[in-house]
Amino acid sequence: MSKTNLTSLDLNLLIILDTIFSEKNLTQAGKKLFMTQSAVSHALSKLRLHFNDRLFVRRGNIMEPTPLCRKIQSNISSSLKQIIHSIADSGEFQPWSSKRVFSLGLSDYLCKLLLPGILHTLESEAPDISIRIIQTTYEQRAEMLKNGKLDIFLGCQRDYGGGVLKEKLFEDREVCVVRNGHPITGTVMNESEMADSEFAALSLSETGMGFLEDYLYRKGVQRKIKVVLQQETVIPSIVENSDLVGSVAQRLAELYTGKGRLRMVKMPLENTVFEVFQHWHSVNDEDPAQKWMRMLIRNVAETLPELCD
Repeated sequence: MSKTNLTSLDLNLLIILDTIFSEKNLTQAGKKLFMTQSAVSHALSKLRLHFNDRLFVRRGNIMEPTPLCRKIQSNISSSLKQIIHSIADSGEFQPWSSKRVFSLGLSDYLCKLLLPGILHTLESEAPDISIRIIQTTYEQRAEMLKNGKLDIFLGCQRDYGGGVLKEKLFEDREVCVVRNGHPITGTVMNESEMADSEFAALSLSETGMGFLEDYLYRKGVQRKIKVVLQQETVIPSIVENSDLVGSVAQRLAELYTGKGRLRMVKMPLENTVFEVFQHWHSVNDEDPAQKWMRMLIRNVAETLPELCD
């Protein structure tokens, strides 16, 4: 069968291919598609026949895509998503009546700061729109924007390659939190205290290095990392019951130190301010729905108070 003969291919099969690619499991793909596993398997057989390729190879419980499958999925994923959204919105995006689902890449820290405001706006302006929060590593983000798994992600500025656009939202600063009664008693730790302390630190990178570690590496400063987490909001609870020093964003530290169990301590460094951006793919730059969501996020970010010194 010809690989280019689209008239002989049910385009619904491409949705099934995309879902298997995402879920990496026929049973899970079936649940997401409201299909039985046997129906998904039958659809996969049709796809294999059409493209004359295995498309997926089973490795235990995981369905690994072949090179051809990866190429097909990369080309169709964002287009399929746009078609589905266009049909759902009857060709025109209206927030009040839309039933869109937006996939947003937000860390738990950014959820803490921005999600209540985002949900409040949705409740009043777009009651049928829902959002899916996805936590990703730095290395996953650009590809997930490209293939449509993410609509927008928020995070620090990095080189995400061509096609990824960005807009600055606000600034924050890396600080530390310690428990009341901690051996560090000042409001600014000295270099000796920083060198002798053990830290609980955040990293959203597969390398285990976060913003602060990159900064310290460039400055030639080392510190002892006892535990690395991808959940920044967990750090205060760990610090509360130990002599660990927690590295967190200042806006987050202010939320937890206000409860009286922790103190905020600054590091003996010149500047630990960082900028938070929202990022999206250029293919969606003029999409009315995504423009609306980016505006919503920008408006919520603008309500954050100024960063205190």
